[in-house]
Amino acid sequence: MLRLCIILYISTMTMTMSLTSCKNQELTNSINWHIAGELPPMLGQNKAPGLAGPVTGVSNNALLIAGGANFPDSLPWMGGRKKYYSEGFVFIKNEADSLQFITNFTLPDTIAYAAPVSTSYGIVIAGGENKNGTTAKVYLAQWVADSVLFKPLANLPIPLANAGITTTGNKVYLVGGENSDAASAGFYVLDISREGNQWQPLPSYPHAVSHAVVTALESGDAGIYVMGGRKKNPNGISNLYNDAWRFDFKKQQWEPLASLPYTLCAGTGAAYGNNAIYLFGGDRGETFHKTEELIAAIRLATNEAQKEELTRAKNILQESHPGFSHEILVYHPSDNSWSVAGQLPFDTPVTTTAIVWGNNVIIPSGEIRAGVRTAQILMGKR
Repeated sequence: MLRLCIILYISTMTMTMSLTSCKNQELTNSINWHIAGELPPMLGQNKAPGLAGPVTGVSNNALLIAGGANFPDSLPWMGGRKKYYSEGFVFIKNEADSLQFITNFTLPDTIAYAAPVSTSYGIVIAGGENKNGTTAKVYLAQWVADSVLFKPLANLPIPLANAGITTTGNKVYLVGGENSDAASAGFYVLDISREGNQWQPLPSYPHAVSHAVVTALESGDAGIYVMGGRKKNPNGISNLYNDAWRFDFKKQQWEPLASLPYTLCAGTGAAYGNNAIYLFGGDRGETFHKTEELIAAIRLATNEAQKEELTRAKNILQESHPGFSHEILVYHPSDNSWSVAGQLPFDTPVTTTAIVWGNNVIIPSGEIRAGVRTAQILMGKR
C-alpha cells in the first residue's frame, strides 16, 4: 500500500512539474500584441482592403510595405479578378509603439508573393508574380533621404514566387518557391556586399517546397531553418508539411529537426528573443485541402449538373472559411523542442512576412480568410 502511494505521489508530482514547466515556458515566451497602424487607402479607395503577399521590410529605421494582391471588386468564386499592385507605403515607429504613415512610393514592377528580407544594405526583394506570371528579378530597396531608391541585383536562377528567404551577415539565402512548372527544392545564396555577384547553388532542400517559414540563427545553433510549407502536385492536390530542417553551415548539409505539432503552410515567422524561432499562425490545411479536392473534382466532372453541384459546394466552403490558426509556436534549438506561446488575438494573416524591428515584431497586412485581406499592421513585444 505504501509503495502504491509513493508511486502515485511521484507520478502526480511528475505530471504537475511537467504542466508547470509548460505553463512557465508559455508565459516566458508570450508576446503582447496590438494594432499599430493600418494601410492607407490607395487612389480611388475609401478604405484599404489589405494585401496578400506584400513586399515588406525595414530600411534605415523605416517600415516599407508595397505591392501585394487582392480582389478589389468581388471574391474570386464570385468572378472577382486578382489585382496586383506596385504602390508602396512608408511608416515610422513612434515612442508609443504605434506606426505613422509618412509617404508613398512605387515599386519598379507590380509584384506580389515575392521573397523580401531586411538587411543592413536595404530590403532584398526576390522573385514574385504578377498577371504575367512569375519573375526572376531581384532588387534592393533603400529608404534614403526621404525617398525609396531601387538597385537591381542578380536575377534568380529561375523565376519563383512564394519562396522563403533569410539573411546572415552579407549574404541572403533563398529556399524553395514555385512557378507554373512546379515547386522547387533549390537552395541558393547571394553575397550582396559586392556588385556583380551571382546566386550560387547550395545543397538542395530535402524536398520541393513553397510557402515555408525560412529564418536564420547566427549564433548558438547557427544555420538556416526551414519549417512547414506545401507543394502543389500535378493533380491539383497539395502536400502539406510539418517537417523542419536546419542547414548546418559547418557541415554544409541539411539536418532534420523535431517536427511541428501539425502541418502548417503560408504562415510567417522569425528568430525573436533568446535563441528561439517563432511561427505566427498559418494554414493547417483542412479547408484548403477540401477546396483543392473539390476543384479537382470539378475538372473531372462529366456533366454540367455535376459541375454545378460541386462548384456550389466549393463556394459554400470558401464563403464559410473559418480563418487561419491563431496559435503561436516556438521552436527551441537548445533542446530541439516545440512549445506554444499563446495566440494572436486578432484575425491571423497569412502570405505576409514577419519583421523583427528592434524589440518589436511586425506582421503587416496579409490574407485572413479565403479571398479576404486585412489592412491592419500588427505589432508584438515580449
